[in-house]
Amino acid sequence: MRGTATSRRGKKASRFGERRTFSPRWLARGMSLYPPLLGAGIRVVEFSDDWTVCRTELRLNRLNRNQQGTAFGGSIGSMSDAFFALLLWNQLGKGYYVWDVKAEIDYLSPGTSTVHGRFEVPREVAEQIRAEAESGQKVLHWFETDLRLADGTVVAHVRRQVYVRKRADAGR
Repeated sequence: MRGTATSRRGKKASRFGERRTFSPRWLARGMSLYPPLLGAGIRVVEFSDDWTVCRTELRLNRLNRNQQGTAFGGSIGSMSDAFFALLLWNQLGKGYYVWDVKAEIDYLSPGTSTVHGRFEVPREVAEQIRAEAESGQKVLHWFETDLRLADGTVVAHVRRQVYVRKRADAGR
């Protein structure tokens, strides 16, 4: 099959080299430079070493303010995109498909300064999802968080639904 090969260690590799896992620090830095996040003014502050917590921030600038001078709702929504899925995927490992499939965002107050996000996937929840996905059936799980200003004001309440399914080729 074109584009894939097996490395000397027997791991499946893409035409760009072996699949690699990235350190939490490297992923945070890399995602902060990812054009859609960078353009929206979003910075990934950190992924915890155990992949249970991610912190982001949306710093206001000329490009992400709306007509009222507050944070653009699209940027607020973007700052929550994929972080629960990334945390879960890194805890479960590459033997699982993990995707964001649905989002609900309630905008509660204007983002008048830097908006902070904290996303958490506790180990117990990841293990519960792993057990539910063991049979090969899909698992849909909702995660929730509040996006806040530094003074604690809630700007938006976010719910994200994550899809998980064990890969059929996970044992290979």
